[in-house]
Amino acid sequence: MLSKILPFNKTLLRKDWHITKWFFYSYLILLIMAVPYNVARNLSKLNSNSYDTMNNLLYTLRRVLNLENELVIIALIIIPVALSVALIGEEKRKKTIEIMISGPFSRFEIFFNKIVLGIFILVVPILVSGMSLLIMRLTSDYVGMMFTGSQIIIWIFSYSAFAISMFSFSCIIGMLFGSSIGQFICTYIFGVFPIVFYEMFYLSYSSLYTLISGKELAYENAVRSVSKYFEMITPMQFFLRIFDYSQSAQIFFSFRLLAVAIGMLLIALVLFDLSKMEKNSEVLTFESLEGFFRLGVLLSSILAGAIIFSEMIELGTPGLFIGYVVGGFAGYKIPLYLIQKNRAS
Repeated sequence: MLSKILPFNKTLLRKDWHITKWFFYSYLILLIMAVPYNVARNLSKLNSNSYDTMNNLLYTLRRVLNLENELVIIALIIIPVALSVALIGEEKRKKTIEIMISGPFSRFEIFFNKIVLGIFILVVPILVSGMSLLIMRLTSDYVGMMFTGSQIIIWIFSYSAFAISMFSFSCIIGMLFGSSIGQFICTYIFGVFPIVFYEMFYLSYSSLYTLISGKELAYENAVRSVSKYFEMITPMQFFLRIFDYSQSAQIFFSFRLLAVAIGMLLIALVLFDLSKMEKNSEVLTFESLEGFFRLGVLLSSILAGAIIFSEMIELGTPGLFIGYVVGGFAGYKIPLYLIQKNRAS
């Protein structure tokens, strides 16, 4: 009944699955290795080691379902974005999405099936890993002592919500940019842009303040006080904040994150409907964003140049102004070159 109401299309799903199935299998293997296999491997060492070693092993096991399991976190940050790029950016670069639209498929139908498949690929490996751990609780007293059933279920739900939100955010970026490389890079740039831009501005402001006044800028100051607002509007900060709460609160915030993800997908759908197919493979899908894009790159390059020359290369105050000039020149020329080159091609 549901398949008759919603525009599931086997042809579209089969085509996209052929492109992305290696994401699914590699992601599934990675999560199984990082969670249930990791637990089983460490459990096998418990009975054959000293007391101190056993404590270390138990500590390692408790880290499996939290942020200290770096392999899982890295996968959740990279895989959803790469998957979105494969489903959207790469199709725009190759212009295969134009062929689908010119055929018997509506834009909504194309978008819907890509999103459904993407969510399936992201959620099922997490679900399989979590269910494997639940089964292990029935066969091992150690696993039962370390992980409660509710803890594992919350892990499944919260990590799925995070993966879907990363995927949804990248879908928006994919609709704004016309190529896979542009989507991949800009997902991370815009994902951290507000707070990183603020930090670059603050370092530059602090150096200028010291140059003019001859005094070090106090840590607590008016400029520093606004940093919390930049953190609030930084997408990556917002997504990761789900793990800052207690387990009992994570369910609520997971639902909130899923609601935000749905909103982002709706925005991506609107952008997809508004986009012109002839803009595919260009840097920007919408010409109206060109001025904003160039201004953003220019300002970021100026601030980044100042930090590179004054702090990293350690040229001090002269490096600050050299960085402004070099960064400004690069920030003006590079986006202009990329836009004109892709438009000409």
